[in-house]
Amino acid sequence: MLSEYDMSKVNLPLSYGKEVIRFELPEKKLVYSIKPKDSIKIKNVEEMIRQSLQRPIATLPLAEQVKKGMKVVIVGDDLTRPTPRAIIFPVILDELNRCGVPDKDITVLIGLGTHRYMKEEEIHQSFGEEVVERVTVLNHEWKDAGNFARLGHTPKGTPIEVNKIAVEADFLMAVGNIVPHCYAGYGGGGKAVQPGICSWETTGRTHIMPMGEDLYLQIAGEVENVVRQEIEMVAEIAGLRFIVNVVLNDEGEIVHVVAGDPVQAHREGVRFAQGVYERPIPSLADIVVVSAFPADIDYWQGIKPLSYAQKGLKKGGTSILVAPFEEGISATHSALFRDYATRPYRELKKKVEEGTFGDLVCAATLLLHAKIMEHSKEVICVSKGLSIENKEILGFRHASTIEEALDMAFKTQGREARVGVINCGGDILPRLSTL
Repeated sequence: MLSEYDMSKVNLPLSYGKEVIRFELPEKKLVYSIKPKDSIKIKNVEEMIRQSLQRPIATLPLAEQVKKGMKVVIVGDDLTRPTPRAIIFPVILDELNRCGVPDKDITVLIGLGTHRYMKEEEIHQSFGEEVVERVTVLNHEWKDAGNFARLGHTPKGTPIEVNKIAVEADFLMAVGNIVPHCYAGYGGGGKAVQPGICSWETTGRTHIMPMGEDLYLQIAGEVENVVRQEIEMVAEIAGLRFIVNVVLNDEGEIVHVVAGDPVQAHREGVRFAQGVYERPIPSLADIVVVSAFPADIDYWQGIKPLSYAQKGLKKGGTSILVAPFEEGISATHSALFRDYATRPYRELKKKVEEGTFGDLVCAATLLLHAKIMEHSKEVICVSKGLSIENKEILGFRHASTIEEALDMAFKTQGREARVGVINCGGDILPRLSTL
């Protein structure tokens, strides 16, 4: 395969679901290999979370905001996110109990956005038996229009439709993790509300906003952007008053905690996260190999790491996407991909502008996909869960192994092509070094 290029090789790991797979590459072909910065986990994470609740950022401690008789709703993210909910939630419940709010007055609402509903066993595994036994944990049932309170529109015209359970709470708070995000710049903060517990229409309107200035490949990592501003306005109107956000290392361990005001605490968390997830590279690669982990349950999640990888790839280069994608393209939006995934960006944009594309959430993902396909000459996908047919629907080439994919890529890019490798690509933003 590649032995003709160089006898000196490097052995490189890639996270693939719960496994780590390895491949070899001639050393002279490697331009960069990046993963999240090595960060030591917090030794007593429960105590750190407790302190963050008692000494929050830019707001009063929970003990001065909640009291006996209040109904509290906590929004938690779903199984597409690696947030260690089973560690975080018990500490929050204990603190709320200390403030006079018993477990019976606390509801956990799973912020699905427009993802599939979590199964009962998945809820138990994700949130932990203690949490499920102590409080009511509910899916955000976004498919039922009757579940939403309609709170008007933002100045930009986004309809504000939020789960009634959250709107009717006396105190609304949220738990999540902070990583780069293709629409919002960084995850966490107000994203727990929008898209977490909003209607698909509200979500569609925010997700389509990058289309105005064709920013779909630019927003990741830029936290002060038009989408984030709209998200935070929706969250404020919905009543979000307190967040607990964490930053994780590549082992899924908590390395930083922020709590408090949904905007100011979030920004402090982002500043820390940038040092973990934004990794310098010396130059752009002709070929980029990216592991989608931990955003690898389906391509709906995997599009994020693929889009971030474009920041480390020359225009016209080859992307190699490596992920299990056990749930295929998407559990809730895959039908539209069959008809539109290979359409050019300009055509999709025209359909949205003309109002002929009903599902704007899917339209936003298709627009991002089209931008990726404009930037990459080809995308080669190594995935056991994504069928060859589904790869063809997405406009991808199929390869069974990374080695096979590299051989295909070198045939396209030439034998002198250089390779960038991104491990845990769901969390990584390549940043071209200016030094």
